Amino acid sequence: MNQIHVIAHTHWDQEWYFTRQDSMVLASYNFADVINTLEQDPAYRCYHLDGQMAVVDDFLAINPDYRARLETLVREKRVFVGPWYTQTDTYNVHGESIIRNLKYGIFAARTLGHAMQVGYLPDTFGHNAQMPTILQGCNIDNIVFWRGIDHDRHANSSQFLWRAPSGATVIACAMAFGYGAAKNMDTEASHLQGKIYPMVNLLRSRSGINDLLLPCGGDQVSIDPALPKILQVASAQSPDQDRYLISSLERYVDILRAQREQFELWEGELKSPRYTRIHKTIGSVRYDIKKKNDEVEQFILRQLEPTIAMARHQGIPVNLSVVDTLWKKLLRSHAHDSIGGCNSDATNRDILHRLEQTEQLCHSLWNLVVKTLADACVQEGDLLIFNPLATPTQRVVKTTLYSRAENIALTYQGQPIPFDVLKRDILPGGTAISLTAEGECETPLPPYFRWQVALQPPVLPSVGYLTVSVEENPAPFRQPEQIKGCEIENTHYQLTLDAGTLTLHDKRSGRRIPSFFTLEDSADAGDSYDFSPLAGDAPTRCSLFTLIDCLKTPLVEKLIVEATMLLPQDLASRQNAALTPLSIRLVCELRHDDPNLYVESTLENSHCDHRLRLLIGSDIHTRHAIASQPFAIIQRETGYDGENWQERYREMPVDIETSEGIIAVAEAGKALVVNSRGMKEFQIIGSEPAAIALTLFKATGVLGRNDLDWRPGRASGINNTVVETPDAQLLKPLCFSFTVALADNAGHLTLRQLENQAAGQPFTYQRQTLHTLDHRLERFSLRLPERRLSPEFSLLTLPEPLILSALPHAQQLTGNVVRVFNAGTQPAPVPKSLAGLRQINYLEEPVQPVTAILPFATCDFLMEA
Repeated sequence: MNQIHVIAHTHWDQEWYFTRQDSMVLASYNFADVINTLEQDPAYRCYHLDGQMAVVDDFLAINPDYRARLETLVREKRVFVGPWYTQTDTYNVHGESIIRNLKYGIFAARTLGHAMQVGYLPDTFGHNAQMPTILQGCNIDNIVFWRGIDHDRHANSSQFLWRAPSGATVIACAMAFGYGAAKNMDTEASHLQGKIYPMVNLLRSRSGINDLLLPCGGDQVSIDPALPKILQVASAQSPDQDRYLISSLERYVDILRAQREQFELWEGELKSPRYTRIHKTIGSVRYDIKKKNDEVEQFILRQLEPTIAMARHQGIPVNLSVVDTLWKKLLRSHAHDSIGGCNSDATNRDILHRLEQTEQLCHSLWNLVVKTLADACVQEGDLLIFNPLATPTQRVVKTTLYSRAENIALTYQGQPIPFDVLKRDILPGGTAISLTAEGECETPLPPYFRWQVALQPPVLPSVGYLTVSVEENPAPFRQPEQIKGCEIENTHYQLTLDAGTLTLHDKRSGRRIPSFFTLEDSADAGDSYDFSPLAGDAPTRCSLFTLIDCLKTPLVEKLIVEATMLLPQDLASRQNAALTPLSIRLVCELRHDDPNLYVESTLENSHCDHRLRLLIGSDIHTRHAIASQPFAIIQRETGYDGENWQERYREMPVDIETSEGIIAVAEAGKALVVNSRGMKEFQIIGSEPAAIALTLFKATGVLGRNDLDWRPGRASGINNTVVETPDAQLLKPLCFSFTVALADNAGHLTLRQLENQAAGQPFTYQRQTLHTLDHRLERFSLRLPERRLSPEFSLLTLPEPLILSALPHAQQLTGNVVRVFNAGTQPAPVPKSLAGLRQINYLEEPVQPVTAILPFATCDFLMEA
């Protein structure tokens, strides 16, 4: 005899094969039915609105008159909302975004009366190993999930303890049949005896406890007012005398807490396709969406929020409501289907447009904040150079300057700064228009100059800025002499194009990697969920490049090469061997004394149904892949057991993996490290030596397809119709950015140092009125209060191995949050610079202070403004 906790709920995708607008209309009816039903029937004890607040916000935006009634039900814990803002993906978004998702969701739910204290992720396509860290940071000690568990490899029972690399541990509950187990439950004997009771028996065998969890709901389902009576019948007819009752996830987790000491422990990610599809290759679907999301995340975390923190600390007010607005808009694109890209074309257009709108909000707010800051601390024409990192840095900075002068000089505190002119343009000055009694008066303005330069400034202060003066140089301007060649180099590397192939030479260690880059294209017979090869198809590879240009200055050297692949136009063309060209251009750049090789790749995709990867050669012999996850790294064994996999898995358990950004291979004494910007998917090919196969993109024309080689059975998504998605073929220009570095180890600190050097680039702002189109709000006049600030500033410095993760503004308190994590292998003492600050959790609640931060763990400090 068991107690069966039936969880009445609806799983509400805000968008999928339908748009968010469709979802809002449907929710305006369905959620109203929930409220009406619960008010009319006390026996219907509670209902769950999918653990996310964005869809509730949408409902209240259309039905504001329901707010007071909903608040009453939420306070009484009859309707459960939150804790998420959207049902987040955990692999294709930044760890900071996952934290903000929880934080904004919890705060929004609390305004209605209560935020559900359950880490409910019913449909997310796998769970990164640091989720317990993130959940505990928001005072949530549990997770209820569906996808990713393998009871033979992870934990034997449905309930277990899940420990993160940081040591944070939560109670985990795997829903064996997913969130739709008892969907459309009824009293028919055939239904109860043929489905419900056998399901409960399996739940019983996997749980090992007396209380079992049975979700009763499904995608966009309406509430069933008859459920209380249905459960009475199910209890009365139960062959095992089980008692079925409407329960809540919170109540069930309370029962698990009382028994947690008997649960087994698992540490690692949950990403196995054992019982349900995990869509291991969704990381390359709709690359354009993932690329834009990465650009927005990086701008917020490495430019907008640090600038706001610097400005606020010096007394400059910032409209923080705009920050909250842009974060919520961004998080709407982080639901598992949304960021996955497995949607209709109409929905993906909405998502991409929403990301572009978020980007515009970010850039406009940054423009106003930095303009206000510059007005207070520099003179007209001066250049502010910002360092977002928590350590001082000296490196090449690339920027654009404007001047009336035909030649310029750059100085810092009166001393000249070396710089290279990469390009100089003469721009028309336009016309000044003034209004007189006689009408408009037009006055021609003289032309001015736009300079694209690379400069070597002094050491930049940590989380701070300094000022460089842009002055007229009386000497005549001389066009830099172009030095040609077929190789580039700096103090670290030499990259050579010889006989069409690229070779990377490490000048410090003598390491040499021939055929450094190879392009690989394969037929994609999959869909918008998964890559799947075409039977009999062989990948096309190309490692021959043609020299386009080679540009060298003292600070920057650039090698531009191009490869042309002959490919079938689509799947049908592979039958008749008709081939057409696809050209891919690579711009490889080495900067003075910089340990990263910067690579920008561009192409205009003109082919359908294919996957393009860049194979990055190495001299590493290994059978392990290293990748970043939030505040941690994960090491996965390469290869997989493909023999008779259909008997155990719901899709091919292929070793194609996902990274937050860092990808590496290593052996004793050497490593090769890639930092990818928006390309999430990779695979390690071979082992003697290994190559990193970085997926650039996949192109496909359908949302779901039946019987894939790598995913047999029904189509994912809608399985009774084909949804055509021609936009997902990505027939448009595409660009890709990443860096490669050679190191002597792949320790966590080394990887984060290289990541910061690659992604934490200094950024600049010139106070000038000559050109007002680079930033959209430059043309608008601002009445700024008179204030004088220092032309040089530093907010804080962190000793290694502590890494600055983010500088968000406090939402409940006053000031900024300093979030750091330990990238070392031993506990790191809290530095003196932070020791006097209040320690808080992700929700800005006080915590017991620590004196040392554990490896892979985070610590938040409140820096009052």
